[in-house]
Amino acid sequence: MTPATPAHHHDPRPSRLIAEALVARHGPQAITTRATMLGLSHRLTRVMVAACGATAVDAPVVTKRPSRVAQ
Repeated sequence: MTPATPAHHHDPRPSRLIAEALVARHGPQAITTRATMLGLSHRLTRVMVAACGATAVDAPVVTKRPSRVAQ
């Protein structure tokens, strides 16, 4: 039995766009542009931008402490 769609053909999925935006650290403009090119709705695009922004804000910040100088 063959799959309904070929393996190389994928429909645009919002979850994939979100994952790529988070990994690549895309900003709102890049997310909006890509979503528009994929034909996603304006409402869904706004939700995706908000989700990516909230995730970016929640990401832990790693700071390096200054090393102590031996006296």
